[in-house]
Amino acid sequence: MDVEDGSVRLFFRQFWHTFFKESQSYAGHLVSIECLFNLLSSNINIKDILKICDVRQLYPLESHFNYKADSSLKQNNCYSVQLVEAYDRQLSARFHHLLPQIVEEYRHQFIDQLRCTHFLGMAGNEAIMLYPSQQKRLFAEQVQTIAGEVRNIQTGFGNYRFNAPSPQNLPNLLAIYADKVEHLLKEANESNIHYLASFAQYYFTLLHPFYERCGRTSEELMYLIFEKVGYGWRYISARGDRSSQLANERMHLINEFAEEFNRKIAHYFGLQPQTIRKTPDIYQALTETYFPEHYSTIYCSPNDKPYYYIHPVPEILTAYYFLMEGLLLDELTHFSLEQPYSHILRLGNHLRDYGNTHYYMPTGYNDNLNLRQVLADIAGQAIFVPAKPDAWRH
Repeated sequence: MDVEDGSVRLFFRQFWHTFFKESQSYAGHLVSIECLFNLLSSNINIKDILKICDVRQLYPLESHFNYKADSSLKQNNCYSVQLVEAYDRQLSARFHHLLPQIVEEYRHQFIDQLRCTHFLGMAGNEAIMLYPSQQKRLFAEQVQTIAGEVRNIQTGFGNYRFNAPSPQNLPNLLAIYADKVEHLLKEANESNIHYLASFAQYYFTLLHPFYERCGRTSEELMYLIFEKVGYGWRYISARGDRSSQLANERMHLINEFAEEFNRKIAHYFGLQPQTIRKTPDIYQALTETYFPEHYSTIYCSPNDKPYYYIHPVPEILTAYYFLMEGLLLDELTHFSLEQPYSHILRLGNHLRDYGNTHYYMPTGYNDNLNLRQVLADIAGQAIFVPAKPDAWRH
């Protein structure tokens, strides 16, 4: 489907005019957009189309990482750039010492490797690693524990650049993502490992599955990928932390690609994407196109703060998440290492060409450092004995 074709744009607009009249019947669905628009021209009822294209029942999120943070979020916040840098070096050093054990302990569950990595980096360090504004928001949302936990509140990244999936559909999308990574690992070789690692990082960033520290974890997950395959090493930093030019370059690339994804969303809304960069730009264009009677009152001043998690026209949020999550679903399921998307090619080549080939293992940790003991110490409990595989489900 040529999304830039005028007749296709008209088709999209006709659909969204219908959508906005009964938006609640679409709310909460996780639907393949390709499936939806392919069936719209048929004689199938829209309710049946939604049932056919909805994948929520196919992808429950399962996890067996059972550790919980011993302490809840605290009011006192002692964040400082110096403290964060010092703690990040220590946490990175410990992570790299434990990396082979993380991969082995949760070798069949990529989602558990991610939860373990996030837990190791955040549990007990929330007051140090969170900005005061982050801490304030989490308290306002009544979030108590964030280490290794899949978020149940709205979030986004990049200064209003991109809204991540809703808490309602995040678990299913995260399950699809983890299943895809595990499948791609079976196809990994020296020629495509950089694309696999970049696919994993980029879509983890778009999902933003944890409350905070997702950017740091997105870089650490690439080390998980390299550890699992055992060759083709390209380190983000020779010290293993976030203090490299490469890490900053990748951050800017990911932000750039998130803006491209926003323009893709705009195309499917039947909008002209030239002025679209961030999610609030989509909201504004949708208001102007589909709710012109409200536009002048909502956007009466160019200096008004852009809307992010809320909007005066609730149907716009319903439509945005419905479409964004559906397009993200299709990108995840259709990706292949044989023909990577152009943005994954760029990220992969960037990692292959500029990544460090040598890594300097930090000193100061005993070679006998034990993952289970570390996790138990952090969680304030005896050494944990894993439950049976089907005993925990998110």
